[in-house]
Amino acid sequence: MVFTFWDIPGIRSNKSLEVLERSLCPICIYSDRGQTVYASQSFLELLQAKAEDVGFFDYFASGSTTLALLTKFWERALQGETIEFLSKTKDAWEDIECSLQFNPDAKLMFLTAKKLNSEGDTQKLIEEYDRAVSLFNCASLATALTNPDGIVVRCNQKFHELLGTTGAETLHLEKFVHPEDRLVDGDLRQKLLEGDISSYTIEKRLVSKSQDVIWVNISVSLIDLPACVNGYRKYFVVLLEDITESRKIYNALVRTEEKWKAFVLNSPYLFIQTSNTGQIIYASPIVESLLGYKEEELLGRYVTEFIHPNNFNEFELALQLWVSNVQSRQLGIECWWKTKSGKWVFLYIQGQQFPSVLEIDGVVITGYNITDRKYLEVELKASEERFKSLTSNIPGAVFRCDSTYTMRFISDGIEEITGYPASAFVNNQRLSYLSIVHPDDIGLIKDSLIQSVLDRYRCSIEYRIIHANGQIRWVSERKQGVFDDSDNLLWLGGVLLDISDRKRLEEDHRRSEAERKRLEAELHRCEAINRTMAQMIPGLIHSNCLECFPPLASSNAGIAD
Repeated sequence: MVFTFWDIPGIRSNKSLEVLERSLCPICIYSDRGQTVYASQSFLELLQAKAEDVGFFDYFASGSTTLALLTKFWERALQGETIEFLSKTKDAWEDIECSLQFNPDAKLMFLTAKKLNSEGDTQKLIEEYDRAVSLFNCASLATALTNPDGIVVRCNQKFHELLGTTGAETLHLEKFVHPEDRLVDGDLRQKLLEGDISSYTIEKRLVSKSQDVIWVNISVSLIDLPACVNGYRKYFVVLLEDITESRKIYNALVRTEEKWKAFVLNSPYLFIQTSNTGQIIYASPIVESLLGYKEEELLGRYVTEFIHPNNFNEFELALQLWVSNVQSRQLGIECWWKTKSGKWVFLYIQGQQFPSVLEIDGVVITGYNITDRKYLEVELKASEERFKSLTSNIPGAVFRCDSTYTMRFISDGIEEITGYPASAFVNNQRLSYLSIVHPDDIGLIKDSLIQSVLDRYRCSIEYRIIHANGQIRWVSERKQGVFDDSDNLLWLGGVLLDISDRKRLEEDHRRSEAERKRLEAELHRCEAINRTMAQMIPGLIHSNCLECFPPLASSNAGIAD
């Protein structure tokens, strides 16, 4: 079935329109009340239904997805939220993944669908997990891949050995966390999900199936997939280092100086004992390999002498919290330390006050080297800055959008062209890009989209937009589609240039040319009149002379008589 939604001049045949519809991802467009406006052929084939049967509330209501739940999804989408949910086809009962998004300008609801948990997406998840694990020396570590609900999707044998579980069980990692430690990393987990941090490390207690308490050093990083797998796009990679013995030893040895030193001498971690003001009393031997100083070179100096100025205030605050012992859990910070050679190393450090029973004032600071990881983060940030600098120096605006012209990225240059900031267009946060295109030029956009999808050539068009101040501006758009191995459109990438000045010059030139042609025509007309007058004047002169003066021959004849 071919819909009039694609009734575009130049592409009228049913065959051409069917090719266009099959090139797009499965999509259905509804009115704001849920009536079907358009359903692509691929969408109907996926649902194995006819166009008149795919009404949102009629088709997707089921035992697992009730009408009340669908209504809630619909209302949230109308408020601007992108809703992702799982459903099933009615006939084949296959799982499908749906995404619901409302366009307030067009007052249309867009629903995209795909088969759930395709083999490629699952393989991508496994590859990302294996890649993340391979970055560490995990031979002695327990590793696990969990979804946001804490369900273990994949783990190694060390994980089962640590918790006393088997591969036949469905495991929920949070159920093994000690009740007192379940909320200690809630803020960090949220920051990880929101992209504020790339990973975090924290100590926790786990309780095995045999009810043994296990101290672990947990490192958590995030996998953000381009598509959902089993209903989730984000998964956690968890590395568990069993530090139970180290923790027991530390808690025991910290009561006496000799036992405490016996532990730290063989530890790969840095241990520094300071006074309440941060003056160094003791430093473990590992400090020499980390900072280049011998222990005796550090005694009596203040820790702040080695902290980078950018991290000074943060360290001072952390030291005060460690000394006062008011934090609910161990506070860890990351900061740059200056080595003896003048170089900088990045350490993750934690601190705690000595137990009161020891009657020792001061703080114990532990830490380890994370310089390599930090340099990778700096390199990534520099790469992002280079890209931002490149796009900011390109005339106009660089953009990337999908087949509905929803901007997934657009550079800051768009504000100079349209009067709106780039953030207003990204994912239609404030308005869609198509909403500022002149209504008479929307057809040009559709034609160019078809050319990009079907012909796959770079497309250049010129059209008008409505600036934020209400003025009409002309823009030149050059774009080209990017496709996957299955010939599905991934995105459209291109450049927008403001050509309003050129258009004004062209219009001025056109008017000047018209005026010149008018003056030339007027000149030719005057010349023609002059030529005509010149031809008529001699005859008029001769005729007037005959009337005023009779012929001489007649006069002479009268005299002779």
